[in-house]
Amino acid sequence: MAAKFDEIAIWFVAFIPMPVVQALGVCFHGDNREFSSDPDEERFRVRSDIIVSGFLADDPQETDFHWCGETQKLDCATGEVLASATAGTDGMSFHHFNVGNTFPDPEGGLVNNPNEFCVNFLYDGAAANPLAGLGSPDVDMNSFVTIDPIGRTVSLRGATNAFPDYEAYVSVDDGSPIVLFQQKHTLDPLAGLPGGADQAVSATVAV
Repeated sequence: MAAKFDEIAIWFVAFIPMPVVQALGVCFHGDNREFSSDPDEERFRVRSDIIVSGFLADDPQETDFHWCGETQKLDCATGEVLASATAGTDGMSFHHFNVGNTFPDPEGGLVNNPNEFCVNFLYDGAAANPLAGLGSPDVDMNSFVTIDPIGRTVSLRGATNAFPDYEAYVSVDDGSPIVLFQQKHTLDPLAGLPGGADQAVSATVAV
């Protein structure tokens, strides 16, 4: 049996759907959009991309990238931009990249993969509002991902915060994006951001 594709790209995004968000009398510019599979979409709070290539040579390797969108603090009455800053990406990483029949389950034990060519990795994404002061809660998401190049599936399980909105997409060999998950916010920033990622998300998609 052989891999059915050579390269796969996955990108994880957190964005604020409304044009302006207000908390405790302070206003910040949002991303003013809905879910979007456009790989060139530039409106986001957090974005992480991973590209895994070399499946056809039985030697998959990964390259990854991380960005945070610019934050703007606004005058709530006039909309004037009072300050701008961009959060750091230190809390964003793909790690524990592994190829094989099994993978140590993050929740304990071993994950049994469908075949020896499967790729597993973990993703953690966390970034705080750089203009909200010390102790500002992070936008959080985390995932455990399995890529099966023979069965042509991508599986994910993880969690997000209850604010803002979160999405992830897959593209195989530079093909059209496929939705991996889309998670809409259920709380406002004050209630939805504090604490770790606790809104479960899981998906398996055919690629």
